[in-house]
Amino acid sequence: MTPAGDAKPAPRATDQFAGAASVCHTAAYSLICFSLPMVGRSDGYMHLVYSFSMVLVGLLIPLKLFPHPFRVLGLIPPANVGVLVSVVTAWAFGTAAWNGMLLGLAVGIVSGAELRYLRLFDRARLATGHGWRRKWSTLDTVLTFGLLAAFVCYPLSVLTGSGEPTDWPNLPYLWWYTFGVTFFLLVFSWVRLFRPFFELCVEAVVWRNYRISAAGPGSSGLPTDGPMLVIANHACWWDPLFLAKVLPRPVTPMMTSVFFDKWFLRPLMVHVFQTIRVADARVRRETPEIQEAIRALDEGKCVVIFPEGYLRRKEEVPLRRFGRGVWEILKARPNTPVVACWIEGGWGSYASYCGGPPTKNKPKERRRPIRIGMSAPFTLPADRFEEHLPTRIALMNEVLTARSYLELPELPRAQLPTHDQKEDSSQPAES
Repeated sequence: MTPAGDAKPAPRATDQFAGAASVCHTAAYSLICFSLPMVGRSDGYMHLVYSFSMVLVGLLIPLKLFPHPFRVLGLIPPANVGVLVSVVTAWAFGTAAWNGMLLGLAVGIVSGAELRYLRLFDRARLATGHGWRRKWSTLDTVLTFGLLAAFVCYPLSVLTGSGEPTDWPNLPYLWWYTFGVTFFLLVFSWVRLFRPFFELCVEAVVWRNYRISAAGPGSSGLPTDGPMLVIANHACWWDPLFLAKVLPRPVTPMMTSVFFDKWFLRPLMVHVFQTIRVADARVRRETPEIQEAIRALDEGKCVVIFPEGYLRRKEEVPLRRFGRGVWEILKARPNTPVVACWIEGGWGSYASYCGGPPTKNKPKERRRPIRIGMSAPFTLPADRFEEHLPTRIALMNEVLTARSYLELPELPRAQLPTHDQKEDSSQPAES
């Protein structure tokens, strides 16, 4: 195997989430700046002090309580609901301390979520990129510090007598500006950041039932941009959710048409997650999902695939021979970094075939341990793509190697079949 760092630099995906977070961040600070006259009435400077304290509290919530660098952006849409509530109630009922505190808390959460995301995910690209990314990063930084300075200096000017509190309701243009920005912020964040919000809600449900942890060299420091292919064994329905928990970036999963075509899932899969549909057929002449996966990698996305193409059915067959699809993908994109994973704990769970069909006559889990062994990113040498079977066997062994990171009993390595053996995709890994 070749370390992924030696591969030719790959294209990077446009990160719509970083841009959306920066827009929300800058707009939220502008609301505080233009709300200064509102909170400057009577003892408004004290309200401003309270608000500033709540900004600091809000910053700590995403920075300390939500470790996942992508799903933390899911805090921004509900935080903007708080922004709207604080502005509307301040207009309807006059200035009150809790209005400013709610606004400060919401702005702090928005800012902390963006900082948490960019610190680990995209800050380097925004700082060193070209075109609009670099310009927006500079503008965002200047506006943030400028607005924060105004936020601090205004109450000082009131205290020293150099400024006069202003009756905010007598400034209609200020009201329309504030309400317009607030409404835009609310709609924009729910449209552009709905995916991390939805994943954050799902993560809360999954956390209740499963304790997910990762081990191995890939459990930290994975590439946060550029194309990446994640391969793993497949023992239960929730394996994609388990992987999404430990991968620090949005993933593009593949989903069988049995689930993809359900009326309540299809809009989410198509418009939110850009999931790749896989037809539920044993033998097919056409495989459009392969081309979709290649296209997703060309766009710099992280694609998750279970190369067995089949959910585990038997205790004695922990890993079936990989199908040709993963070879076709890597043959078209030979320099794509690959991360091999082994998911332990899914077999025997509520959503596995252990003891019967998934979810049928099985007790639901409560904090079931799920451990994931993860390899460092690697690329296959070019000569591996001349024939499909050696590539499939090599990738199977990489997944088995990832299993060793969990300190589990070693399974026999997959071997190339001899000439007198008939190739059978149902053969287990130890064949």
